[in-house]
Amino acid sequence: MFKFFYSKKFLINLAAAILFIVLAIWGIFKFIDSYTLHGETISVPSLAGLTIDEVEEILTEKKLRYTILDSVYNVDAEKGIVLEQDPSANDLVKENRTIYITTSKIVPPKISMPNVVDMSLRLAVAKLESYGLKVKTKYIPSEFVNVVIRQEINGEIVELNDKIEKNSLVLLSVGKNSNEMVLIPYLLNLTKKEAESKLMGASLNIGFDDYESCQCKSKEDTLNARVYRQSPMRSLSNPINMGSLVDLYFTCDSSKINFDATMANDTTKTLPKDTLDGDPK
Repeated sequence: MFKFFYSKKFLINLAAAILFIVLAIWGIFKFIDSYTLHGETISVPSLAGLTIDEVEEILTEKKLRYTILDSVYNVDAEKGIVLEQDPSANDLVKENRTIYITTSKIVPPKISMPNVVDMSLRLAVAKLESYGLKVKTKYIPSEFVNVVIRQEINGEIVELNDKIEKNSLVLLSVGKNSNEMVLIPYLLNLTKKEAESKLMGASLNIGFDDYESCQCKSKEDTLNARVYRQSPMRSLSNPINMGSLVDLYFTCDSSKINFDATMANDTTKTLPKDTLDGDPK
């Protein structure tokens, strides 16, 4: 019996079986490598800021696919571009991998208009901003001082629950005493958003806003530009009518801003005694 295991025929069959098993295992691994593209990876390109057409062109060339996972509204972003991606840029992936992207909405979402009529200006502004709306004010003579008289968008009165676009500019007509005078705040070195907030707190509005000499190169630069000139300037002896306009001039060059720390730290809001009768001297 043992002679059989040492026979030439058995050894040939055993060698053939071992060879078959080795070849089979090699073939299986080769198939798996081929199927999974083992060792062949693609660097994911950066898609941030690209349009869908640009994404499709780039990913097709790279033999990758994409799916829009979400579309969100971002007021500061261009419309219809990629905001986020997964996998991230420069990650290594296999051919035909799906890249999941989040894009910015082209059309702002609609929201229901809240009602702020008869509210104080401060409360009305806080409520509208919590809804993702922008606010501008104008002052009209009324016995109800600093109270919202009406709310408008694009020259039309809007009522409670009217459908409007998020980020719309709401114009509030606010009551004022026609003879009331206010001090102009010091606005140099403030961004437009900061200046608007300070003017609103003083019952004043931005008039002309100039960026001609700004030297801003991007939208972000423009948002960060600061006031280097205002007209009229702050003066304790020169109050102006509540609701008046203050012109602002912006720059991205800090060397143009003649900043006065003493003026900036002066928080005086009440009028000098000789102007309390509404007749500045």
